[in-house]
Amino acid sequence: MTRIDRRRFMAGTAAVVASRSLVARAAEPVAEIKKPRERPHVLYALSTGSWGRVIRPGEPLPLLKILDETAAAGFNGVRLTGWPNILEQNHLSAEQYGEELEKRGLRFSTISFGGQYYDRGQQSEILARARDALALHQRFGATAGVFFPPSPVKPAEEADAFREMFRFVDRMGKMALEAYGVRFGLHNHTDTLVENQAQVDRYLEGTNPDYVFCAWDTAHLHVGGCDVQATFRKSLDRIVYTDFKDATRKPVADDYLSPNGERFAGDSHSGKFFNSMLELGRGEIDFVALMKMLAEKKYAGWINHDLDTIRVSIAESWRVSMDYVREKLDPIWA
Repeated sequence: MTRIDRRRFMAGTAAVVASRSLVARAAEPVAEIKKPRERPHVLYALSTGSWGRVIRPGEPLPLLKILDETAAAGFNGVRLTGWPNILEQNHLSAEQYGEELEKRGLRFSTISFGGQYYDRGQQSEILARARDALALHQRFGATAGVFFPPSPVKPAEEADAFREMFRFVDRMGKMALEAYGVRFGLHNHTDTLVENQAQVDRYLEGTNPDYVFCAWDTAHLHVGGCDVQATFRKSLDRIVYTDFKDATRKPVADDYLSPNGERFAGDSHSGKFFNSMLELGRGEIDFVALMKMLAEKKYAGWINHDLDTIRVSIAESWRVSMDYVREKLDPIWA
């Protein structure tokens, strides 16, 4: 396999020699794929990480197939997980990735970015990766990006960790906005330092609203014990990206069996988590209320649909959620 030098990869000048199978796959006609619906305010994305529940463990995500299925389901783009490896594993440079998006009528959304921001020993490396990520956003004209929280710390260390994290993300957010024109928003997540309501509120109060923004995940807010509507309401001016996915706080007790054969006991931490995640309209979150808030604020940007759980198939989950979008959410903007 030809490997891509990262700097040349980012510059888009790498000459990547793809395998015969990939070249053939890339050359396949995509005319049969429906053009994603264009909406005046909102673009819908899917997370490539959702395919991790479908492919066999250890195999790379098949990005070109993912793009085909994303367009066919009526979405406008994807959030890349595992970047930059996902492009390298698929023998694609940034330039080639852009070409594949264009073939399918898709747009660049964002990537999943993260780090241990409270660890001063890692901050230089995190900033270097952030610059690469932000340059990719700038290359494709994206003005909003997502960063994920660090792992949790012991309760006695939380105050210091937050203090250092806030200092650092203020700096990173300022760089993102002033040097790249990108507003970096935090994507809350279970089992991280920003999970519950107190931690979410602490993030809002402790960071600079001029440089640090929000990219809330509705399901992780709900499962984390947060009031989703209240959180959106208090931070509407700072929301630059968001994940819409449904959830329940009362998951079934059955084992979760993913399409790729992985099984998680229903009473295990992972099993409870996977059983809590649902397609739009199948859980406890009021997305109509959330969309009305965004519409009133004239939100213009991405709504990502990142399913941690796939039960039947990718196509079935996307169909369920996109049907909900078209029936319940689209009329709000009409």
